[in-house]
Formats: sequence, structure tokens, C-alpha cells
Amino acid sequence: MHSALVCIAFLALAVSTSAAMPNVDDILASGNFADGIVALNAQLQEQPQDDNARFGLGLVQFAQAVQRLGQRLAAYEFQTYDITELKDILPVATVPAEPLTYPTLRQILQDWLDGLTQVDATLAKIANDETKVAIRVGRISLNLGSRPIRLKALTPTINKLGFGVRISDEDLAIAFDRADVDLLRSGCHCLLALGEIGMAHDAQSLFDVSAHLFFKHVKTPHAFLLEQHHHTNDKFSFDPFLDLLAFVHMLRLPVIEPKRMEVALGHLEQVLTLNRQMWQRILAETDDDREWIPNPRQTSAVKVDLDQEMIDNWLRVLTKIEPILQGQKLIPFWRGKPTRGINLRRVFLNPIQLDLVLWIQGTAATPYLEEGDLAEPELLLQFGEGFAGQSQWFLGGFSELP
Repeated sequence: MHSALVCIAFLALAVSTSAAMPNVDDILASGNFADGIVALNAQLQEQPQDDNARFGLGLVQFAQAVQRLGQRLAAYEFQTYDITELKDILPVATVPAEPLTYPTLRQILQDWLDGLTQVDATLAKIANDETKVAIRVGRISLNLGSRPIRLKALTPTINKLGFGVRISDEDLAIAFDRADVDLLRSGCHCLLALGEIGMAHDAQSLFDVSAHLFFKHVKTPHAFLLEQHHHTNDKFSFDPFLDLLAFVHMLRLPVIEPKRMEVALGHLEQVLTLNRQMWQRILAETDDDREWIPNPRQTSAVKVDLDQEMIDNWLRVLTKIEPILQGQKLIPFWRGKPTRGINLRRVFLNPIQLDLVLWIQGTAATPYLEEGDLAEPELLLQFGEGFAGQSQWFLGGFSELP
């Protein structure tokens, strides 16, 4: 009898411990991500196999990384150029900051990459295929600058900007599952690839002539760029056109950390791997529980309809992109004889100065031109047509919600 009571006591303790898991939905709604991360880490110390808590931790870490990036950039005040839609969603500075310098911008970007790396490291430890976390997406709150912004409040503005996002029900829940772990990791690796490409290059000269286009508080050797134009006709100025011309002209970025280009290539390869895993898991699902990305047998909580042909097209494109990243297939070159192509892998492994104008003209591609097996551009067109109107969930986050 005594042993039975002890077993019941241990069972009750286990149930109470599981029930005490921090509520990820409430953490994301509060905007207080630091305390949420502490609580979820404590839960994982007590329950190391709790992959629901681990998934929740990754989601909160991602939200914190986005929030920190927004807060730091807000201190230098984004330029909105009287675009009402942007004024509604961009962060508002809390206190005046020292003018933004290029080294500071690089540090902000590095911190953002470090945050994404942490998210991926957390999610990579998830092993349970039954992992699932339900989030009421309209309640997600980001404290950007001096004001908290809920995702629900952002969506009308984002919709006006063309992303097709509508959230009308704040309490609508999406049950993010194991396939969504792969999707979030894939997104992190995509962002990491872009960030590493940026960090591999020196954009100081570009910053000096164009940072004022994006921020009000910047340090530039050309102080007059920060002054109001003095033209007699205040209704029109050529200044923005001249600044845009200078921006394009200065897109000549020397490579200062070539190893980062190789790292970026690795991230892109991970995007392909994780996308394959995601689709394998989606197609194997037998439940139908508030799906974000459904298989053809499921119902989407966000009104995304995917048939098998669309998914097959996506998987075919992944199969065709992989040999391009591996250098086994070449990107067709737009000048000269049609048998020549660009070895994209060598662009990453042997990077030289990035010059946008020369890439458009073609001469920047000269070191990477080869004769060989060319990729099939028709497949990419087929992919785009197959997913026309249905890709908002991947690019913008959510499609139409009821």
C-alpha cells in the first residue's frame, strides 16, 4: 500500500510539473521575451526531453531577435518619406542616439546573426515528431522603439503593402508542429545566408553616400546630405534621384571576409535540406489540427490550399537547385554563345568585389564562366506559376485568415 501511494505521489508530481510549463502563447503576447526565455530554460532543465518547451523557446528567441533588431534600428529613426503605411508599422525611437556609423551597423547585423544562430541551435535539438505548440498569432506583440505593436495591428498595413495578409480574429490559433520547426530553421538559414553575404563585404563607401536615405541619424563625411534642400521650389527636388543614382553607383563592395561567403553557401544548402524534411513531414501527417501548411488531405487554418502538383513542383525545384549550389550545373549566361554558364558555387568559394552594374552588364561573371551542363530555367517558371497566389504563407507569414 505504501509503495502504491509513493507511485501515485510521483505520478502527481510529474503531471503537475508538465502542467507548469510556461505558456508560450502568453509570453509572445506579453512582449517580455527575456523572462519567458528564462522560464522556458528552467523548464528544460527540469524536463530535458520536453520538445514542446524547446520549440516554444525557439519561437520566443526568434521573436526576441526580431524585437532587438527593431529596437536598435529604431534609435536612428527610419526614413518613412511620408508613406503613411510605413509610418504605422516602423519602430519609433525612444531616446536620441549617437549618429549611426558603419561599424555600429555591422555590429547590429552581427548581433542579429548571433540571435538567429541561437534560434537554430535550439530548434536543431528537437527530436520528437509529435512536437506541437499552439499560438494565437494575432496576439503576438513586439515592443519596437517606444510602442508595443501586435501582429493583428500590423496586418492591415502589411496587406496594403502587397503581402496579402489578413488577420481578423485575434484568438485564431495555429498549431505549429514538427514540420514548422523545419520551416523556421529554413527561414533562419536563409536570413543567415543573406547576412553573411552582407558581412563578407565592405560597404563603408556605400554607407557614406546613402545611409541618410534610410536613417535620420547617421554619421557621414558628406554633412550636406543631412540638410534640407535649399531650392526655391520646395515642391520638387532632384536630390532623391541623385542619391539613388549614387546608391547604385556605389554598389561596388570589396570582399573583406571571404570565409563568410563560404558560410553563406552552407546556409543555403541547409535551406534545401530543411525544406525537403519539412515536406516529407507535412505529407506524412495524418491529423488535421489548425494547420499552417497543410498537405492535400488537411484543412489550413489560414486558407492556404496546396495540391500534390504544387508540392511536387516545389520538390522538383529543390532537386534542381541543389546541383547549382554544388557547381554541377551552371546558371545560363545571358551573353555570347548559349553553351556557357556561371558556376555559382565558385562565386561563393572564390569571391571578388561585388559590382552590381558589371554583373548586369556581364563582365563581372567572367571569372566564373564555364562550358558545361546548364540548369533548366523553365522549371523555375513552372514553379512560380504553380504557386502563384499561394506563396504568401512562406514569404509574408500568413495568407487570408477568416
